[in-house]
Amino acid sequence: MTAQMRIAPKLLKLCWQGLPLHYDRVLKWGVLIPGRIPQPYGDPRYYIESFKNTENTECINSNDAEKCSTNSNVVSYLNYWLADVKRRLLADFQSNESTSSSDNFSDSLAVAYSHRIKPDIRDANLLDELKRSIEVMPLEKEERQRLASTISTIRKLGEQKRFQMDSKLQKINNNNHNELIYEKVGELQAQGSAFWLNSNRFDQNSSNYSSKYRRRNTVRYAVDTVNPVIPTCWFKHLPHESGTGLPVGSPLSRSFQSHIASQRLHSADFNPTDTISVNTETIKLKPVMGLADRLLHDRVHATFWQSYSKRIKSQMAIWLPHDRLSKNVLNDQLYNCKANYGAILPQVITCGTVSRRAVEPLWLTASNADENRLGSEIKAMVQSPPGYVFVGADVDSQEMWIAALIGDAGVGFQGSTPYGWMTLQGNKLDGTDLHTKIAKEMGIKRSESKVLNYSRLYGSGIEFASHLLAKFCNITPEQASLKAKQLFQITKGRRTIVDSSLPSGDGTSLSTSKWQGGSESAVFNQLESIARSPEPRTPFLNAQLTRALNPKLVKDDFLPSRVNWVVQSSAVDYLHCMLVLMRWLINKFKIPARLCISIHDELRYICPKSHMYQVALALQISNLLTRTFFAYQLGMRDLPESVAFFSSVEVDTCIRKEAKDDCVTPSNSGGLQNDYGVSPGQSLTMQDILDRTGGSMNL
Repeated sequence: MTAQMRIAPKLLKLCWQGLPLHYDRVLKWGVLIPGRIPQPYGDPRYYIESFKNTENTECINSNDAEKCSTNSNVVSYLNYWLADVKRRLLADFQSNESTSSSDNFSDSLAVAYSHRIKPDIRDANLLDELKRSIEVMPLEKEERQRLASTISTIRKLGEQKRFQMDSKLQKINNNNHNELIYEKVGELQAQGSAFWLNSNRFDQNSSNYSSKYRRRNTVRYAVDTVNPVIPTCWFKHLPHESGTGLPVGSPLSRSFQSHIASQRLHSADFNPTDTISVNTETIKLKPVMGLADRLLHDRVHATFWQSYSKRIKSQMAIWLPHDRLSKNVLNDQLYNCKANYGAILPQVITCGTVSRRAVEPLWLTASNADENRLGSEIKAMVQSPPGYVFVGADVDSQEMWIAALIGDAGVGFQGSTPYGWMTLQGNKLDGTDLHTKIAKEMGIKRSESKVLNYSRLYGSGIEFASHLLAKFCNITPEQASLKAKQLFQITKGRRTIVDSSLPSGDGTSLSTSKWQGGSESAVFNQLESIARSPEPRTPFLNAQLTRALNPKLVKDDFLPSRVNWVVQSSAVDYLHCMLVLMRWLINKFKIPARLCISIHDELRYICPKSHMYQVALALQISNLLTRTFFAYQLGMRDLPESVAFFSSVEVDTCIRKEAKDDCVTPSNSGGLQNDYGVSPGQSLTMQDILDRTGGSMNL
């Protein structure tokens, strides 16, 4: 049996946030949302489609939705659903009943309904339908009555605070008396409070009826599906990494591993709502994983090793005889005559991509050590021989600084644009850097914010950003879309048409589009200006874009790829400048050091311990000269001190992200120091290097 078999999710009793997974041969994998009234009044599609898909649809037993345990508690997925509904309808309603703040829209259905966009007479009817759905749910009688009473109260308060509707809205019920209000209950449950923030929530375009032939050939969503065997449930697609509503082939595929790690996808045995009462205080217990959940998490832990084990075994290792070893190795006190010493030859393809980045299957793609990834400490297993150390650094926010520099070039000095100023003055520790700011605004982690920011910098649009937000924030696609639009309006701005002073062939002036009103508008205007030029070149080393993407041939197509090329290819220019300058300093001052490996924006040199501070100073000087050269090429004659030097240079005996990281992983539970005897390295600032070298390259 494999994870791709259709029976595997059933045996694991997989649920999505407490709701059971269901497979349909047409719609593929999705989740069942309880609350649909059997044969609802005024829902003709129930009768139209009651015979449809009966033979080719596999359904779970409808009795599961009504089954209760011996102590009369609802089953686990309904318990999860009930806890979520109570949180939104009861807890938040009580806390916000007197003071309703718009800041709580995302958490409180009561507040969102009171401040809903474009109040409509159909809103109250929809709440009535939601109340009817609650009344047929397989819940305890007291819970049903309490929820139904709360919905009625929300409706009354919402009607009191509702804005005056114009006469057109007052006539909606008369003009569209056959409209199916009930079908929106599924969307309301799926979207939550975000439903009331959508001004087009009753738009008929999303639910138009069409012929059976047409519906067979289009993607169907939750509101389009009436399950004939389970009439008390809606079907909702699982989130697909490529877009909303696309069919999911397997909930155990790699794209769902992040959802397993965040416990959005779990087994029915998993109960995240267990609490105990101690001295009248309610304490939430740490969830206890069952066997199925442990299997899911162990599979996530093993993913890295499954992907990289063959690459690791295929590495070309060259072992040296002891008589060929350096004197620094033989004379070091850590030298072991019984040990093997050698080197790995990485199979690097220089200029392996359109942006001239290097390509290598292992060392250039492997992630840093992660406590949840089996074998992710692989980089730290590469250790320097006795008497030698690795000296290296990674460029701080390299591509962000390059983009900010290009944007500032339009004004003439660094920090002249909002994006450039935040890049220069933002501090991770103070929470003022771009990644932390966006993370707070979007409600995501800083590491997730970096993915979002770099994807935007590389030219991705609102659709991809909303997909990332839905994945990171565990929100509905509608909520993610609203957040993404808000983010792009604040950062990138809006595109406007500007008349150019350059005449066209027919004597009229050309019109171009520019971004305006956003904190990053100047940056994207400059990047797109380079990408749209007749022969796009990097502004630093004058590297030219491949002729296959020349604007003369592709016109306005592949613009995001060309914008991406401007940033990434400029970063390759940065790497080339660093390598040339380091080579020059090593030769000039006769430093016994050589390049070990470069990983995009990271450099690692190997040298004897006696020269480690000299190499660290050479790295800082190379970085300073490279930054000044980049600024000079764009017409700027000064360089802010905040970006002149590396924040730290790592001096270590193994290759790891941070010199103090012990690289604890499932396969290295004891850490590097306990299991391998690798002591923490040194992380040196510019001042530390000056204190140790006196600012001199000569020993």
